[in-house]
Amino acid sequence: MSVDPNVDHHAHDPEDDDARSDDPALREAQELEAKMRRALATKEDPLRDDESTSARLRRLDAEGAAEGTENSTDHGETSAS
Repeated sequence: MSVDPNVDHHAHDPEDDDARSDDPALREAQELEAKMRRALATKEDPLRDDESTSARLRRLDAEGAAEGTENSTDHGETSAS
């Protein structure tokens, strides 16, 4: 079995689902990595027609901002059902 000498065994694996780092710089990098991974096209979530990855990233940011605005007016209250 061959071993790749260039493999970084301490690199972050996004599949780990481990807690975010306490270091603000590392946490920012982890959040950016997660945002970029969400913007990538996949078989289950392909790009829209005439949409680039950067356009998708902007669209997801806009949708996230809109959801954040809706949630901020909620103030944690739940409707009585």
